[in-house]
Amino acid sequence: MALEKNGPTKVMASCHTPLTVGMYVYPSSESIQELRKNIIELVISDHPLECLTCEVNGNCQLQDVVGEVGLRDVRYPKEFENHLDYEKDLSHPYMTSDFSKCINCYRCVVQGQFVLSMAGRGFDAHIVKGEEQNFFESACVSCGACAQACPTSAISDVFESKSTKADEKTRTICTYCGVGCNLEVSTKNGEILSIQAPLDAEVNAGHTCLKGRYAFKFYNHEERLRQPLIKKNGAFEEVSWDEAYNFITSKMTSFKADFGPDSMAGISSSRCTNEE
Repeated sequence: MALEKNGPTKVMASCHTPLTVGMYVYPSSESIQELRKNIIELVISDHPLECLTCEVNGNCQLQDVVGEVGLRDVRYPKEFENHLDYEKDLSHPYMTSDFSKCINCYRCVVQGQFVLSMAGRGFDAHIVKGEEQNFFESACVSCGACAQACPTSAISDVFESKSTKADEKTRTICTYCGVGCNLEVSTKNGEILSIQAPLDAEVNAGHTCLKGRYAFKFYNHEERLRQPLIKKNGAFEEVSWDEAYNFITSKMTSFKADFGPDSMAGISSSRCTNEE
């Protein structure tokens, strides 16, 4: 950053330096590029180099940045003090964490229900769940926002939602309630692998609830209702949609004729399911 064009420059952190009038910014100078490379080298020196077997291989933002800065070698040996001995947290039915892959970017802290926070200072700074608990014991509501925001696989989920296994992604609308959250459904051979919330969706902007993100195993469940049912002779029978609509119309018409229009009422809420 300089205060005059082509004048003396000073390195400033872009994440907390507001732009002002008369400021000249040089984000791609040789010195800045070299500094970025050195910073990434320090990050990688405390990061597991197991990219080929990592679930986010090919979809890792840290991996992308390493390629962009041209890092090909790490000068700092792993024998130095590091954080590679963190144990994985598999306590939760949906959420997982492996903080040996955490880069302390702080993205997860400002997501969801603010269950996560940062503790410690300097080399001891680390992400904590609740009061140094595991995912299951914390106040996590399984919204999955932290996993989606995490640029590595430090926080993920049991469905490996950030992996590249899917061969198709479909944009759709969640059907659980009337809010209308946008979803991006990842599938392979017609089977749903995972669901993410698009960041550019005006309704939910990258967020969704537990049901929208993780409750999708019922889609192909053998007990799922796939046709309307009408009880005939004491037993439910599958019927066509036209027959179901005609049945509803005839019943409502008869109720109105027998008891008057005030005998019927409806319930409407953005939180009601489609069936309600």
